[in-house]
Amino acid sequence: MRIGIFSEAYLPLISGVVTSVVNLKEGLEALGHEVYVITPIPAKDKHENDPSVIRIPGWIIPRKSLKGFRLVPFVKRYVKKMRKLNLDVVHIHTEFSMGKLGLAVAKKDNIPSVYTLHTSYQDYTHYVSKLLTRFAPNFAKKLAAKINNKYTKNCNMTIVPTKKIYDKMHRLKHDGEFTIIPSGLDLKPFYTSSYTKESIKALKDELGIKPDEFVAILVARVAKEKSIDDLIHAFVAFHGQYSNSRFLIIGDGPDRPALQKLIDQYHANSFIQMLGFIPHAKVGRYYQVADVFLNASTTETQGLTYVEALAASLPIIVRYDDVFDTFVEDGKNGIFFNKNEELVEHLLHIIKNPDILKTLSKNAKDSTKPYTKEVYAKNVEKLYLKLIEQQK
Repeated sequence: MRIGIFSEAYLPLISGVVTSVVNLKEGLEALGHEVYVITPIPAKDKHENDPSVIRIPGWIIPRKSLKGFRLVPFVKRYVKKMRKLNLDVVHIHTEFSMGKLGLAVAKKDNIPSVYTLHTSYQDYTHYVSKLLTRFAPNFAKKLAAKINNKYTKNCNMTIVPTKKIYDKMHRLKHDGEFTIIPSGLDLKPFYTSSYTKESIKALKDELGIKPDEFVAILVARVAKEKSIDDLIHAFVAFHGQYSNSRFLIIGDGPDRPALQKLIDQYHANSFIQMLGFIPHAKVGRYYQVADVFLNASTTETQGLTYVEALAASLPIIVRYDDVFDTFVEDGKNGIFFNKNEELVEHLLHIIKNPDILKTLSKNAKDSTKPYTKEVYAKNVEKLYLKLIEQQK
């Protein structure tokens, strides 16, 4: 098959969407398919060396939260160029410029179109309009719903990563057909076996981590919806009762200055470190220095970093959300909490009962087998073939 993946975000940008697209492309290519990624040029000086990645020039978006992204106007003028690829299927991973181009190509060539829903915008109305979110929240949600619905309605099939999102789409009465296919990851860079003890010790020394120190880690986009402030409040309380502990926050985003200010107010810089952006190729090593993975977000559509952490044999202690029902078993490979006080209690409990941590860690890696990029690519391939046959 000749497959066109249309995405607003691609390398060198780093995000959950980019990770999903990269792994899908590599997985499908390993199955023998030709895969093209159609995406905007991320920077003026970017020269693309990969002939399977087609870059389209766009405008800089003057918004801090969208740094690195580009808006491509009048996308239909590129339809003729895309048709020369002789695609068998269009797969859309965005709701904006490239998504519109993907829809136009699929319609013009009368080929199947697939849409992967990465973001349910009803949970992110502050990205759609802060003004409407504040003064007309219900209208903001309706407007946000239309963003997703344009693609669920016009594509032959919409892929959602979890049953949570599948149920939500039906509850919100989105048009279209839906199927559940969890996103896949290249998990090898996160396995403990991929690193030497010397390499892990060197990173601990670099970060100032003592040999017997208890370390929690978060890898996430530093944004409001991730509720990182809750984790900081809770960890400060935990550290007050167990001082031989440290919390590492990896990631960047619009909320970073506010969170750093919160850490400063607590005088917690000695035990809560915001490490900023770490290249994805290096993140796997950082998981190895930690004992647990923390997260308080309830707006995840799939939770790729949670799977990464489990692959690194890290137990995850996370605020309960039904997105985790398919891969987190409370008390087996992770622990759920709701309130900040519960998180503090769980952390203190595993410190006092180290065998619990050992059991959770032992089960963590095995729970990630269904989330490899090989399984992901085969599931998507099966869907493509089914839709192509139906189209005929």
